[in-house]
Amino acid sequence: DPFEFPRRPSSSASTSTRDIERRTCVSWNCGLRGLRVVTASRGGITRSIGGDDRGVGSAPMYGSLDALLRAFGDDVGVVCFQETKLGGGDVAKAARADGWDGAHSICRAKGKSGYAGVAVYWRSDEVCPLGIEEGVCGTRMRKNETSTMWPGETPPMATNKRRGEELDDEGRALWVDLDAFVLCTVYVPAVFGDPAKEDKTADRAAFKADFLRALEERCASLRRRGRAVVVCGDWNIAPSWRRDRAHEKGVGVGVEPRNPSREWLARMLDDDGGGFRDAFREAHPKTFDAYTCWNIASGAQLHNYGSRIDYFLCDREISMTHVERVGVAQHFEGSDHAPVFLRLKSPMWRRRRPDQTPPSLAVSALYPGRQTTLRDAFTASEGLVSSTAGSTLEYLRGLSMTSSAIPLVKEVIRRSSLTEAQEVLSQIQQMVHAGEIADYVDS
Repeated sequence: DPFEFPRRPSSSASTSTRDIERRTCVSWNCGLRGLRVVTASRGGITRSIGGDDRGVGSAPMYGSLDALLRAFGDDVGVVCFQETKLGGGDVAKAARADGWDGAHSICRAKGKSGYAGVAVYWRSDEVCPLGIEEGVCGTRMRKNETSTMWPGETPPMATNKRRGEELDDEGRALWVDLDAFVLCTVYVPAVFGDPAKEDKTADRAAFKADFLRALEERCASLRRRGRAVVVCGDWNIAPSWRRDRAHEKGVGVGVEPRNPSREWLARMLDDDGGGFRDAFREAHPKTFDAYTCWNIASGAQLHNYGSRIDYFLCDREISMTHVERVGVAQHFEGSDHAPVFLRLKSPMWRRRRPDQTPPSLAVSALYPGRQTTLRDAFTASEGLVSSTAGSTLEYLRGLSMTSSAIPLVKEVIRRSSLTEAQEVLSQIQQMVHAGEIADYVDS
C-alpha cells in the first residue's frame, strides 16, 4: 500500500544484531504553523479538535517532539522536516527527543526570522552522520572550516558571493553524510504570480532558478565522485502536469503552461542530465492520486484535490537500486502536506561505531547536556545540579516540561533565594503564555 507507513517486523523476526531495522526515511513539511507549534501542547490537548461544516478539523499538536517522532512509527530511522519556522533561540530551547539527535538550518535572512527552515533527525543509537553541511553554496561554513563532502571544490556562486549568501540564508537545504549515501533535505522556494507581470515575482523566480541550479551542481559533484545521493523535501514542483496535479472534472487538463522549474526537474530525471529517479513514480507508475499537498482551508483534502510536490529523488546507479518501498502517508495529521517515506535496503545503512561522535552541527554537539530528561537535568548523584535562577531557566527553556517534573522544579525554587524564586516563577508564566512550555494549572 503506497499510502501507509511501513511497520517494523515483530521482534520474533530473524535479524542480525548488526542490521539496522529502522530503515525508513520520512520527509514532511510541517506546514504553515512550523515545527514549534506542531510539537506544542495546548492545555494538554494534542489531537484533532472538532470540525467545520466541511468536516475540516483543527490540526493536532503532538505535545512534544518525542511524541511527533513516535507518531511516524517504529520503522523510521531518519526524519526530515521542511518549513520548521524556527528562530535563532528556538533550536536551543526545543525539547529533545529521547534516542534521537538532529541538525537544523534556520533562516538568517534579514527581516525573515522564523521563516522557512529545514531539519534532519536520526536515531542516535543506530546511526551517526560523518558530516553535516548547510545550504547549496557553502556560505554557512565556519571560519577556517573546510567541507568534508566537497573537499577542495569551488562552490556554486563563488563569483557572486552575495547571491550565494542570499540562497543559503533562508535555511532551505541541509546535507547529512550517512556514509553509504548522502541525504539532503530541501525546501525549494515557491513562486506565486506571473513573473512577466510583476517585478517581485520575477525576482523570486530568479531566486528559485539560482537555488535549483546550485543544488544541481552540488548533486552532480557528489555523483561524479561515486557517492549515492538521496534528495527529499518540499520541491514546490509537480513532476507531471497531468499525473501529479488534480484537475476539475469535465474541464480537462488543458494545455500545459511552460514551467522553468518543471523543465529543470525533467533534466534532473534524464539519464543524460542529472541521472536521478523520482522514487515514487518508479515504484507506482500508474498511481495518479498520490497528492501530498492540499488547500486545507477550502477542504480540498477531503476530496484529495491537491498536487504531488513532496518526494524523494534517488541517483539511478546506487540509491534507486536499493529502494525497498516508497509511499505517501496521506492520513497523517498536522499539516497541509502529507509525509512521504522511503525504505532502503540494509546495505544502504551503516551502524554507528562505539567511538563515533556527532559532527559539530549536530544538536547534541551544539548544545551538549541538553539531550537529557528534566529529572537528569535537575539531579545528579542524588543532589541538585543548580539552584540559581539563571541555570533553572536555561533548563526549563531547553528541556521538555512534564507534570512529573513539577516537584523537581518546586524543589529548585524552594532552595533558591526569594528574589531568584520570584524571577523563576515570573519567567515560567511568560513561557507558558508564549507557548514554550505546557500550562500545568494545578501546579
